[in-house]
Amino acid sequence: MKLLQKLISCAASGLLLMQSIPLSAAAAETDFSYTLKSDDTAEISCLNKSLETVEIPSEISGHKITALADNCFAECEKLKEIIIPDSVTAFGSYAFYHCSSLEGLTIPASVTEIGAYAFEATPDMTTFSVDENNPAYSSPDGVLYTKSGDTLIKYPESRADLNYAVLDSCQKIEDWAFIGAQYLEQVDLKQVQSIGEDAFCWCVSLKNITVPEGVTELPGAVFSYCENLEQVTLPSTMKTIGEQCFYSSTALKSVNLPEGLKEMGAYAFGHCTSLTSLTVPKSLTNMNIDCMGYAYDEDKDEYYIQDNFTLYVYRDSMAFRYAASNHIAYEFIQTGTVYYILIAVILVIIVVLIIAIIKVLKQRRTES
Repeated sequence: MKLLQKLISCAASGLLLMQSIPLSAAAAETDFSYTLKSDDTAEISCLNKSLETVEIPSEISGHKITALADNCFAECEKLKEIIIPDSVTAFGSYAFYHCSSLEGLTIPASVTEIGAYAFEATPDMTTFSVDENNPAYSSPDGVLYTKSGDTLIKYPESRADLNYAVLDSCQKIEDWAFIGAQYLEQVDLKQVQSIGEDAFCWCVSLKNITVPEGVTELPGAVFSYCENLEQVTLPSTMKTIGEQCFYSSTALKSVNLPEGLKEMGAYAFGHCTSLTSLTVPKSLTNMNIDCMGYAYDEDKDEYYIQDNFTLYVYRDSMAFRYAASNHIAYEFIQTGTVYYILIAVILVIIVVLIIAIIKVLKQRRTES
């Protein structure tokens, strides 16, 4: 799974980073080390993972601190409070990864670059606060957006609200934006046109979701492990459902697959054990391995075909071939032409029977 691969990569890169920084470059207080950038400013990393409060200095060994390195505070599980000086202009990727005690963060006006997944695995985070003079970012109601409000970057994982509506201006949900939002039950995506991978992964309280018209792709693991997600409404514009998109959303009961859908990734509906049927459109021509109809047995560490699952497919379609080759139960969808022909045949039979009955009755009257 992409999520797991990223976490492993993050941890590995963090270790390599710390090993590569010479101790001779450490700050006097020994809590930070640094590397010099081309402009002779410093990019720092935290060496003391047990810190609870941090005030980052504006200089280190005579060099202005302008950036927090990738993985800077990664795995600082006790970190609760951090003060960032106005000299800092950039947060590296995974900068606050797994700061599991951090409840809030104030981003100064100087920070104009935030790396990918900077705030992932921060389960106690309740709010973001961005200086109103920051030219790149904003924090309406404690949620991190770009300044224009067109992109939602990160929703605080421990925010207590059950319902949330994105800004009217929001067009894009970043990768991992809502991941781990533990209390969120309903999200109004309004006019969003793009949703990033893993965006709602592990949203364990999410109950239903409507993906807006205009969205064409749900990439990898967008709604995976949403264990209370029961209903999903997809737009007519949907073309691609990515790998593990709804994986292990075990309460999922209803999904509409619109005509026009072309591709479905591996295990897209894997281990959706409450999903008993899917009606598959003719347009779906690329179906990756075990994309639907399979569940996972943890004891045996293997996938198996759900015995209560049925695919409704068109004759000679990709979905028919998928069901037949994987021994998944299926039923054919009656097309409109076949339906009307059947009705016409039945009507003809009824008319013939009526005529025959009338003839028999006339004959009996004549004989009597």
